[in-house]
Amino acid sequence: MIKITKGDKPDILDQKAAEWTAEVQAALDAGEELSKSLKSKYNHASVKAAIVTETHGKCAYCESKVRHVAPGDIEHIVPKSIEPALWFEWLNLTLACPVCNTNKSNHQGFVDPHDDEPSEHFWFAGTAIFPRPGSQKGTLTETVLKLNRSDLHDRRYDRLSSLERLLRIASNEVDPALKAVLQQDLIMNENKPEVEYAAMSRAFVANAQAQGLLP
Repeated sequence: MIKITKGDKPDILDQKAAEWTAEVQAALDAGEELSKSLKSKYNHASVKAAIVTETHGKCAYCESKVRHVAPGDIEHIVPKSIEPALWFEWLNLTLACPVCNTNKSNHQGFVDPHDDEPSEHFWFAGTAIFPRPGSQKGTLTETVLKLNRSDLHDRRYDRLSSLERLLRIASNEVDPALKAVLQQDLIMNENKPEVEYAAMSRAFVANAQAQGLLP
């Protein structure tokens, strides 16, 4: 998980969020079942597009590239069933993969990648992500979302192996100028927020630097 910068609110939410929220609350107060259309208005194409852009098409929690295999779910950070007033609140919406979205369910108290700095709550050892000692948010997030589930380990291992190959190529390069270019590519480009599992990649680079393998 990495820090996510929230983008500008889509115009449709500026124009309609208050109206839609009032409709939801009125229906709930009357004990009426919400229509499918009303429940899904936050899935407006412009809202989805803005969320995909700010998350780089990655699950906000596990950093898997959701858009490679599925449309991705718009996730309510504070569950809408618990706080209907936040049903269409822009700051409460993000992107989640189907597995993280299902695991999260109606739980609360997770690390919020928009408001929290995830690196203060997690640390990486190889492909494994661990909550930092004393971080209840980190412990809850890792446990409930199952951020060490086997399929994530497999995908993160592929990513880690790719980084190791790039490091080996850079380390074996004899031309100093080209070596520097390859090292900087590994340090900069492979750690951008849009890359899959950027938090793990950054931990790999930091460890390589500590070992004197990168400048």
